[in-house]
Amino acid sequence: VRKEIVVPLFVVEHQHPPERCPAAAEWGGMLLAHLSAATAARYGVAIQAEAIVAQPHRIILILEAAEREQIERFMRFYQRFGPVTISLASTSEAAVARGGCAVPEAASGSQNLVDYGSSGSGGSR
Repeated sequence: VRKEIVVPLFVVEHQHPPERCPAAAEWGGMLLAHLSAATAARYGVAIQAEAIVAQPHRIILILEAAEREQIERFMRFYQRFGPVTISLASTSEAAVARGGCAVPEAASGSQNLVDYGSSGSGGSR
């Protein structure tokens, strides 16, 4: 019997003020290098989608990883620019299969959101 392996899906949002934009010339190269599939893989993360919303300055990522901690480590790059919020998510197909949007407690862990803030202190854990 073949068992399907389900990798947790996360929606990550980062927002920053215009003067601390990671896509600006001085940081742009580092941003692109960090958002590469190779860099993400070093953290155990797969990037499924990414988008930048111009107003307000916001980056939205859809990521897969076996553990939330892998996402947290990958997103530390953004701490210097502004807050990061990590939310456990799923596909619509998975939500319908389990009978609703709610993610089972065992999969979601004790916190559904991690906000790193912009102080560089590492935020709540």
